[in-house]
Amino acid sequence: MTPDDHSLRSPLSRVRYLGSARSGAHESWLMRVSSAALIPLTVAFIWVMLSLLSKDYNGVRAALGHPLPAIIVMLFALVGIYHMQIGIRSSILDYLHGRAKEWALMVNLFFAGLLALACVYAMLRIGFV
Repeated sequence: MTPDDHSLRSPLSRVRYLGSARSGAHESWLMRVSSAALIPLTVAFIWVMLSLLSKDYNGVRAALGHPLPAIIVMLFALVGIYHMQIGIRSSILDYLHGRAKEWALMVNLFFAGLLALACVYAMLRIGFV
């Protein structure tokens, strides 16, 4: 059944179809935006990591204490975590139902938030302590 085949569906099923299409389109848009953001962030992250290869521990801490490398590393981690969370959320919505879906969505959000907090804490600790 295609989205244009209105004669074969009841009005209620048309409304349900539009709701699911709208949420899927929104997630797809966010996934594309985060993917587009990750392209230059990945290049910048690799550039930062390659510049850190020749340094010792104190040199890495000093380099990551500067704003630009610290911001690049933190943005790369946070956008990557957000992208991961959207992808896992999409899989959960597609394959789980009922209470399992509710719990999995909560665990996904909690895990992504915890991972983001750990990355921010680690970056701030390395760069500024």
